[in-house]
Amino acid sequence: MASHPLDGSLADWEEVADADHWAVLVLGNGLSVNVWPQFAYASLFEHARDGGLTPEDLALFDNTPNFERVLADLNTAIRVSQVAGVDASPFYERYRRIQLALGHAIRQVHVTRSEVPNESLAAIRAELLNYEWIFTTSYDLIVYWAMGYGEVFRPFVDHFRFGGRCEFDPSRADVFDGEIPVYFLHGALHLVVGGTGVTWKLRRTAIQTLLDQFGQPIPGDPQARPLLVTEGSARDKFRAIEGNDYLSHALELLRTLELPVVVFGSRLGQQDQHLVDALAEHPERPVAISLFPGTRREIAAQKADIYSRLEVDTLLFFNSRTHPLGSADLRAPVIAQRP
Repeated sequence: MASHPLDGSLADWEEVADADHWAVLVLGNGLSVNVWPQFAYASLFEHARDGGLTPEDLALFDNTPNFERVLADLNTAIRVSQVAGVDASPFYERYRRIQLALGHAIRQVHVTRSEVPNESLAAIRAELLNYEWIFTTSYDLIVYWAMGYGEVFRPFVDHFRFGGRCEFDPSRADVFDGEIPVYFLHGALHLVVGGTGVTWKLRRTAIQTLLDQFGQPIPGDPQARPLLVTEGSARDKFRAIEGNDYLSHALELLRTLELPVVVFGSRLGQQDQHLVDALAEHPERPVAISLFPGTRREIAAQKADIYSRLEVDTLLFFNSRTHPLGSADLRAPVIAQRP
């Protein structure tokens, strides 16, 4: 199987689909944007500026717009203060303000479950069933809702299944026959990391949706925070991933799998170099990457950028609009009265 030429052409998905048995799917934000265009926000941090952050809070973001890094640093400051016998309440206050500002930003851009057509989630779920391993860098709830569409998660598994609050245990994360594991490489809105570093998932309750719960205080664990690796440099993202058992486990799996990979909805830009490095770990496995249609010059430039950083034997490119996950039929209707 030869790589596609370094020009402005794009194959249709059907042509690429017939070229190999594609076992691994890596999803980017493109799927989410296709369902809900508001997910194409320029920066979550810019939305959060209106969420009550003080100048002192904003100063913590001088070198990074990554909420996970800033909240983790504050968490460290809280622990050090407690050990040193210093009043940690100012750090707690700032921690809570930043967390609530993040919740404000998410609610501004996130679609509600009732706004996503059932047909869209059913179609996404049907396509996910074609793969053996699924990874996603999006932290919205589209993939999670599709996994559980119809109130049946099987054969999908996420390994949050231990203890009363569905914790992740890396020593008990085996994948069994018939299961399709799904990993959230950059965290997700329904994932929480506690003050001790344990990661678990939120679940819908009788009175609260997952969006209602996002960013709210966790009873009994004031240092708990959303597990979200938000915008930032590749270095910031990798640091956040390596500092969490769940995220590092997921990235290591992507690195070690030797099966053919489809990348949909991600250009694998400079900020995602950690994903490029993981895919290049086994250069003999074919990689097929979706690109959004554009001018021949734009397509050729995107191809050249990926070629220069991803060294694999077989690299294919296809038109994202021809893939089932790029279908315009998945689009949620715009709610005119929605603020």
